[in-house]
Amino acid sequence: MKQAIPESGRILEHKQDETQTSSATSSAPTVAGQSLASAAVLMVVATIGARVAGLVRVMVLARFGTTGEINAYYQAFVIPDLVYFLIAGGALRTGFVPVFTEYMAKGKWSQAWKTFSSLFWLLLLFGGLVVSLGIAFAAPLARLIAPGWVDTQPELLDLCAHLMRIIFPAQLCFVVGGLFMGTLNAFKHFLWPAMGPIVYDLVIISAVLLALALPHIFGLPTVAYAVVLGALLGNVLLQVRPLAVRGMQLHWAIELHDEGVKRVIKLALPIIFGLAVAEINYIIIRTFSTIVAPDQGPAVMEFANRLWKLPAGIFGAAIAIALFPNLAEHYAIGDEQRYRRDFSFGIRNTMFLTVPAALVMGIMPAAIVRLLMQYGQFSAESTAAVAQVMHWFAPGIVALSGLYIVARAFYARHDTTTPLAVGVVSVGTCVGLSFSLMDSMGLAGLALAMTASNFINAGVLLIILKRRVGLLDGMAMLSSQVRCLPANLFMAAICLWGPKMIETLLGADGIMNRLIGVLGPLALGTTGFILLSALFRVPELGSAWRLVTKRFGKRKARAE
Repeated sequence: MKQAIPESGRILEHKQDETQTSSATSSAPTVAGQSLASAAVLMVVATIGARVAGLVRVMVLARFGTTGEINAYYQAFVIPDLVYFLIAGGALRTGFVPVFTEYMAKGKWSQAWKTFSSLFWLLLLFGGLVVSLGIAFAAPLARLIAPGWVDTQPELLDLCAHLMRIIFPAQLCFVVGGLFMGTLNAFKHFLWPAMGPIVYDLVIISAVLLALALPHIFGLPTVAYAVVLGALLGNVLLQVRPLAVRGMQLHWAIELHDEGVKRVIKLALPIIFGLAVAEINYIIIRTFSTIVAPDQGPAVMEFANRLWKLPAGIFGAAIAIALFPNLAEHYAIGDEQRYRRDFSFGIRNTMFLTVPAALVMGIMPAAIVRLLMQYGQFSAESTAAVAQVMHWFAPGIVALSGLYIVARAFYARHDTTTPLAVGVVSVGTCVGLSFSLMDSMGLAGLALAMTASNFINAGVLLIILKRRVGLLDGMAMLSSQVRCLPANLFMAAICLWGPKMIETLLGADGIMNRLIGVLGPLALGTTGFILLSALFRVPELGSAWRLVTKRFGKRKARAE
């Protein structure tokens, strides 16, 4: 996310005093006392809000259908999104937060804010340069990412370049905001950074509704301008006040030789490309989609991509983020036994949550897409196309969620090059499989190529980690999945036959029938999954339950 300079660039400088130090210190016991489970739930809850808002945004955009201009809109995000991900995504926080936190812990407030200030201006200058180049070269970039439109859809190519020019400035907000949000995270403050993407989505949703209501006055360019406004409001301005309260100091200085700046760059650069593998793979298949299906490829891929990544983002990423500090601490003190134990805990609970999610998404995609998207110009043909792609994306929920954890297991050991090297192999695999599958399977082949590359990436990293660390409590992981097998089979059976039976009895027309067609099997499958997990004594059922009850129990105790 992005942050901005307070009130028209005014510099906020607050004295270091005992209040600042005591404020940070007073929160330390609470944070230190949080268990891994509680931290994971906190991240899950924060992530769910953002994901729900993002899902609503996708749902309203689906009213434009999957053909025509909506493809240009989605394809216009390819390069700007990559810029955001590389500069302002997880790599920046992963590199900056440990350095800033270390300075705070040692009472070096002046050094902490000096590093913050230098990075702020460096990111602003570098981000401004990248944005300017993106605007200037939007036309050739559009041809690069949409080769299938050069001869067949030149009007979409021109619209894509136009929308890209509008969208690019939003990335500057994201770049600066990534630093601001990372700083708030270092203070153990997550509320306003979590609200940022929600505000961003709400602004875009409002613009989409306006464009749908008055199509002759407003259109997709209006939505593109809303992207910039949402980025500014949610990811920049919303974060200024919380930072000011915590004594933000922003100096007019860039110190390239600052030790903190050097450390952040050294940590972040390898992580940038390691974490970007999944995004690069998606860019590859999105580019190929303009060749496979020039009329609807990008829109179909984007709608399916947003849906299948929902469980991975809620469960896999949240657990990985909460797990990372524990792994880093265990490695720092040489406690390999606890390192392996917590790694196993993360993998087992992630698989417990994501395997049934993958079954739901992969077995009943048509019912889900029909419920969420088949309105307005989103036709039955569009539903079938998105559902088919989602079917092949769905297994990747497990792979991507596992990858989040395995990659961070390496980062905790200060090894950023191994995930990078394996990631490069994964990208090559995605390209090769895309070429070999897209002629015979179309868009579904591209989805399968990305899923396979994610499994290869996670699998190879797991093998390498095992060789370096030794046993990773693999028997516990295997035992967990064997115990889960009856519950997962029951979930699969309900997802396979439930929607068909409900459609036969009630039909597929009407919002209520569609809702029952999804929620009915989902409720029955989830209930059976929980009961069978309890019957076969799946240990992760208890830990997953404690993830919820322990966190909310603490909240209730505080309230009382």
